[in-house]
Amino acid sequence: MTLRLKDLTGRSSVSGRFLLSGEILGPAGIQVETDISRLSFDYAFVKLENDGPVRLTYGHDEVVVKAAHLRGPDTDLTLSGSAHFARDRLLALNLAGRLNLRLLSGLWPQLEARGPAELDVALQGTTARPRLAGRLRLRLDSATYADFPVALSGVSGDVLFDINRLTFENVVAQVGGGRMEISGSAVYGEGPFTYDLAANGTNIRVRYPEGMSWLMNGNLRLQGSTSSATLGGRVVMERLLLSQGLDLSGLVGAKGELPAGTSDYLRSLQLDVEAVSSSDAQLQWNAARFSSDAQLRIRGTADRPVLLGHVHLLAGEFEFRGNTFRLVRGDINFANPFKLDPVFDLEATTTVQQYAVTVQLSGPGSRLQLSYRSDPPLPSSDVITLLALGRATSATDLRTGTSSPFGDQGAQALLSEAVSSQVSGRVEKLFGVSRFRVDPGLTGVGATQTTTARITVQQQLSPELTITYVTDVTSTQRQVIQFEYNLSRKLSIIAQRDENDTYGVDLVIRKYFK
Repeated sequence: MTLRLKDLTGRSSVSGRFLLSGEILGPAGIQVETDISRLSFDYAFVKLENDGPVRLTYGHDEVVVKAAHLRGPDTDLTLSGSAHFARDRLLALNLAGRLNLRLLSGLWPQLEARGPAELDVALQGTTARPRLAGRLRLRLDSATYADFPVALSGVSGDVLFDINRLTFENVVAQVGGGRMEISGSAVYGEGPFTYDLAANGTNIRVRYPEGMSWLMNGNLRLQGSTSSATLGGRVVMERLLLSQGLDLSGLVGAKGELPAGTSDYLRSLQLDVEAVSSSDAQLQWNAARFSSDAQLRIRGTADRPVLLGHVHLLAGEFEFRGNTFRLVRGDINFANPFKLDPVFDLEATTTVQQYAVTVQLSGPGSRLQLSYRSDPPLPSSDVITLLALGRATSATDLRTGTSSPFGDQGAQALLSEAVSSQVSGRVEKLFGVSRFRVDPGLTGVGATQTTTARITVQQQLSPELTITYVTDVTSTQRQVIQFEYNLSRKLSIIAQRDENDTYGVDLVIRKYFK
């Protein structure tokens, strides 16, 4: 006989002996004895088969399981006991052995669990008010729920069942490379399924939203039901990494909202989390690295979070077109309680030739303002050219009144930066170099200037040592090789062979003023 049931996920079959006795006119007196020699079925894509005969009897409104032993991948279960369907409808069933937790996805489709669990539980009470008692010992490989941004692996511990409550005892899991201890309880049976869980984590990496990676410690508490929940607590941020291809305008812009998720659970998950930074917290993004001090409050929902508080950038540097900018001051304030639209006040400086160039970024994320100045002072067009090409309008051009292509070239260079960064990111990932860049440039003087292109390949061998190679695509003679070794934050040694085949060693001492 072949069974085709809606909740099963494959072809199922059963064969054996069925004995029916009693009076047809008196159904209460009918008795059934079964002796199943073969039972095979798929549930939640797990293949289960009997190990030995399955013996059941029915009579006088009672089912008695005399023998039932099922086996499958990570599953070895023994079922025994009885269930009465008249008067008090008493239950007395026992389930023991090893269970593949993937079978739970048949009950909770959004739960993805992999791995075995040892269980010894008893189902007691009545069919109207069942009571579950016993212990479930977890040994999970992994567990995820819906599109919740955190997945568990290497889960171990016990779950205790007591009437209508389950309690987590000594449950430990690996989360994002860190360790998490889970405690709390859940209530089931009468009324909706509710839970109150607490988690204590260390060195946990969370990748949410897409393009961001957080390293943190802290304590969190999750309370609620299957329809709504609240996540609260306090976390200490150690490091925030932003991927190179991250588009901040998609996160901070006119609407100031994160893209909506598809999960009803995340849409209803309320947030109330205090987030602070550790004493040596780092923010890293491509060629930028900052130390920071943050005091934030995360509100809203998981797919529409709102930040309140501030981030103070203490020190750091970033690179743009080969120029290293050092942070003078940096403040990011989150004051809008309705959307993610922080207010920036950032200032950074670099030295190009003999000019000290300062760039300032200010205003809300939806309306950022960029300004720049130089010392000695230069016109705005010359500052752009200086940043783009590494040189300003020559004095000869100013005296003769000759038009200089630097302004146009500078604008083209800055525009090409967006295209170059997209190509560079893919080359860096393909070949494993720290930085790859293609730059437009000028050679010659005055009217003899021609447009060229340079390729820069940079590899950071260690936090202290960086090697840079620059070549002109129009000539194999114009090559630059540079070694930079940082003895400290304020002292560096630079050895270089320039495009004229000249060698030199520089000792660079940096002095910071506030």
